[in-house]
Amino acid sequence: MRKSILITTIILLFASCRKDKVPEPERMERTVIVYMAADNDLWDVALVDLEEMKQGYRETGVNLIVLMDVADETPCLLRITEKGEQTIKTYSEFNSADPANMNRLLGEIIEMYPSDSYGLILWSHGTSWLPAGVQLKSFVMDSNRQMNIPDLAEALPVHFDFILFDACLMGAVEVAYELREKTNYIIASSAETIDSGFPYDLIIPELTSSTPDLRKAAESYFNYYQQQSGAFRSATVSLIDTKELDNLARVTNQLISGQAFDITSFDRTSVQRLDVYEEQYTFDFLDFITKAFPDADNRPLIEQLEKTVLYKAHTAEFIEEYEINTYCGLSCYIPHSSRNDLNSYYQQLGWYQAGGYNKLF
Repeated sequence: MRKSILITTIILLFASCRKDKVPEPERMERTVIVYMAADNDLWDVALVDLEEMKQGYRETGVNLIVLMDVADETPCLLRITEKGEQTIKTYSEFNSADPANMNRLLGEIIEMYPSDSYGLILWSHGTSWLPAGVQLKSFVMDSNRQMNIPDLAEALPVHFDFILFDACLMGAVEVAYELREKTNYIIASSAETIDSGFPYDLIIPELTSSTPDLRKAAESYFNYYQQQSGAFRSATVSLIDTKELDNLARVTNQLISGQAFDITSFDRTSVQRLDVYEEQYTFDFLDFITKAFPDADNRPLIEQLEKTVLYKAHTAEFIEEYEINTYCGLSCYIPHSSRNDLNSYYQQLGWYQAGGYNKLF
C-alpha cells in the first residue's frame, strides 16, 4: 500500500543531503520535531511523507525540524521552510532505535532551536507496549533493534506539548500511561496504520499554526482514510489528554477491585479486536472491562473516558480483516493464560499496578 507519487524522483532529490549554510536560529514560540526512524522497510514512505510536510508547511513562527534516518542514506537534520528544505546537519550512521541516541539527538535539536514549547512526531514501526524480541516490531525499528516504551519515555529529554505517533498500535492505555509525564496530549491509532500514515500536507498546517488544533489534525487523519475505498478505508485515531490518565487508572482500579476474573476461561475473542495478528494482542479497553466484569457499574469509567479521550473515530472495518463495532479511543492488553513471557513483561509497566491489572493475574 503506497501513496501514488513518483518515488524515484524523490530519492534523487534527497540523495545528495548536503549540509547547507544556515543562519543562527532565533528563539521561536514552538518547534515541532519529527523523529523519522526509517532505516527499515518504510524508507520509501518516509521520503513521500517528507514531500508532504514541505507541501503543508506555512511560515507561522513555528519551526518544523525533521531528523531523517532513512535506509541507505546519510542521516540528516532538515529544517522545513516555505521554500523547501534546508539540510542543517549530517550524521555518521547511528541506530535510531537506541534510546541513548534518541535522547542525545533530540537534546541537540532542542538546544539548536530554543523555543517556548515543543511538539514531537514519532515516525516508525510500532506494536504498542509489546516488548522488543517477541518477533513483532516494537516502536522504532532500525536494523534488528527495537525500543521498548519505558525506554522511550526515559529517552525524551523534555516535556512536549504533544506527541503524535505515526506508527501502528500506539493508541494503547499502557503506552499513554507510560508517557503521561512526558506530554500534554497524544495523537495515535489504537489499530495498525496503513503504511502511507498521516497525510502531512493536511495535518502540518494544524500542528504548526500559532495555536495548534490537535483535534482537527486527528480528524484530518480519519477523514482522509474514511474517503478511501476497499482495504484503504481503514483507520482508528484518538486524541488523549494525559493529565486525566491517573484518574482513569484510579477509576479502573476501583472497578476491578473485588471483582472475579478468570483468565483461563475468559473468551478473549468476544472483545473488540484492534490488530490483525493471528494471536490477538490488542483489544478495545472499554469493551474488555465491560465484558470481563459484567456485574460492575462501569458508568464512572465511561464518564472518565470521556474526559481522557477528547476525540476518537474509526472506520467500519480494518483492511477487510475485521469489523470495528465499538471503539473507546484506547486499546489494552488482556492477560493471556498461555503467554507468561508477555504477562511477566507486562507487570513491569506502570499501568499494571495503577489500573489494578495486578488483580487479573
